[in-house]
Amino acid sequence: MNHHAFYVAGDSEEGIGRAVAFGERALELPVSGNPDVVVLRYSLFSVDEARKVHDVVHRMPTKGEKKLIVIAASRMFHEAQNALLKVFEEPPAGTYIVLVIPSEGVLIPTLRSRLLSLEGEKNTNADSEFVQIFLKASREEREKTVAKLLDRAKSDKAEEKQSARNDALALANGLAKAAYAKKDMPEMQALLSDLNRFIPILHERSAPLKLILEHLLVVIPARIH
Repeated sequence: MNHHAFYVAGDSEEGIGRAVAFGERALELPVSGNPDVVVLRYSLFSVDEARKVHDVVHRMPTKGEKKLIVIAASRMFHEAQNALLKVFEEPPAGTYIVLVIPSEGVLIPTLRSRLLSLEGEKNTNADSEFVQIFLKASREEREKTVAKLLDRAKSDKAEEKQSARNDALALANGLAKAAYAKKDMPEMQALLSDLNRFIPILHERSAPLKLILEHLLVVIPARIH
């Protein structure tokens, strides 16, 4: 297998199951009792965790020539993802890594570019559909969508709040892709400039979600799909 770095978007335990099944099927790695199949679970993935993952990745396989490392993270700091770039770009020979995350939108572009979806385009369908509906909507409908997202972000439930932030990231990344496709247009260049500033900020816990989304509502052209 030529590629060595993958991601699965969705439920954490379900994603881990898919990653392990990939190890058994594609890598021919027995799972039960195999020290070369490592599953790491994090509710919050920080720079410290990224350093620990680096150490795990560079340990030699115990039983054979292949090793599978599954990293499941509910939240990932921007800096932590940057710290993983080298790990995903140049892992040791025979080492395969699968990142399990709630949504493709939580990934910074530089890390996303190094990963393949473990299931082709299936994992990106939900994010893509959400973005396409938003792009085709009227300004009033877009405002309602953002208002609902901001209401979810105020939830007392941590999972609902994080889900809203993931959707905001997915939306920002989708807008960036759509704007890049028409980057020769001056208004798209301006939108891309804003998105390039906002996307890294949206990865932070303290990101001013309301301020960013309301600004985007103003600067997004009526039609960019």
